[in-house]
Amino acid sequence: MIYLDEKGHLISDESLDELHLFAHNLGLKREWFQDHPYHPHYDLTTKRMREKAQKIGAQLVTSREIVLLLKTLYPIDKPLF
Repeated sequence: MIYLDEKGHLISDESLDELHLFAHNLGLKREWFQDHPYHPHYDLTTKRMREKAQKIGAQLVTSREIVLLLKTLYPIDKPLF
């Protein structure tokens, strides 16, 4: 499933392949991917792009829900600091 929060963070709870395919279908470039080890995502910076993502299947969730999903998908084994 593809999720989008109100700030425009686009993630997948299935795989990065699913995320990249969805982003491609939105017209995003692969180099726009934010390859962070604990929160890999694309940023959708315009309202038009966020609306398009929802229209083709992204589920709108809160930023808090995105954080909780990412913590489940990419657990941190030890503190970062």
